[in-house]
Amino acid sequence: MSIQTDHTLLDRFVTHGSELTAQDWNLAAADYGTRGRLAEEADALTARAYGDGDPDAQNRVQDLLGAIYEQDFSIPPAERLDHDSQPILRDVAARLENAFLTHEAALVPESALTGYPHTAKEYVRWLEDLVNAHVASRHEFYTSFVEAEATKEDIRFFMVQEGTLDPRFDDILALVQVGTTGVEKMEIAKNYWDEMGNGEHAGVHTTIFAKSHTALGIDSGFIADNTLLEAKVCGNLSSALALSRRHYYKAAGYFGATEYLVPRRFEYLTRAWKELGLPPEGVEYHLLHMEIDVEHGESWFNEVIGPVVERDPRLGREIALGAVLRLNTSARYLDAIVDHCRASRGACG
Repeated sequence: MSIQTDHTLLDRFVTHGSELTAQDWNLAAADYGTRGRLAEEADALTARAYGDGDPDAQNRVQDLLGAIYEQDFSIPPAERLDHDSQPILRDVAARLENAFLTHEAALVPESALTGYPHTAKEYVRWLEDLVNAHVASRHEFYTSFVEAEATKEDIRFFMVQEGTLDPRFDDILALVQVGTTGVEKMEIAKNYWDEMGNGEHAGVHTTIFAKSHTALGIDSGFIADNTLLEAKVCGNLSSALALSRRHYYKAAGYFGATEYLVPRRFEYLTRAWKELGLPPEGVEYHLLHMEIDVEHGESWFNEVIGPVVERDPRLGREIALGAVLRLNTSARYLDAIVDHCRASRGACG
């Protein structure tokens, strides 16, 4: 197979993979020289991103992962049914994900992951305290910035960032529940059914979320030009944990913390939305989640996380790691939004 010289292999197979034929993919999958060079490119990129701390390389890692996950969460058109890109893309994703997750896990202090109780009830209380003590639990973006400083353009910019997770949360829940049983599976299923509008298409949460973008005039071009690195990190971390079964316990903690924080966060946001006179249909999603996630957050802790720890206390560390990964990346995400808006008042109002 001839390789174009104007793109790296990562560009060719990830960024421009839709331009390849089925034969291109088959030949590449059978060519371990090409796969080896792809691995070398991926490793060199992650070394720059996380070894050297190069923000451009970090952005590129996230963009490549985002492109792979976009395919993972999509249904192919008829003309691409025989294009088996998975051997190549899974090679690339594994190397990028491992470096990315290793970097994020290294930022979590060991003291946050040890010394926890080994019974369900006590562990849940301990984990709630861990979440509540983190700066992300009551971040200034929600507690002061949105009401005291935020402009309409700030909220518009914020909603772009929110689009890295919310529009595919129903699919993420569907993936997370794979392999679970009993009360764990039923609780995730209840959460999923709520996301699906309890069977009513108009009530599907992704449909309702899309109204917020429509109400604020957010289109694909605006999203492409305004998505922060920190938002890409949050979206890709969510996808990585949901797509891999080996990360299930991290996902349990990660999404448990996500659900647990939503009601208090959205209370601040909905007040600001109303005070700024933004279109009321754009905040339906947040008003809905303020109510249902009070129950989901508590039930996820008790019915998904508690039984795991009761069954095998060793897994409490993985659950806590997932929760702190969510808290740390969320805090950086919110810091970046506040910093951007304060530093760019010409663009943000």
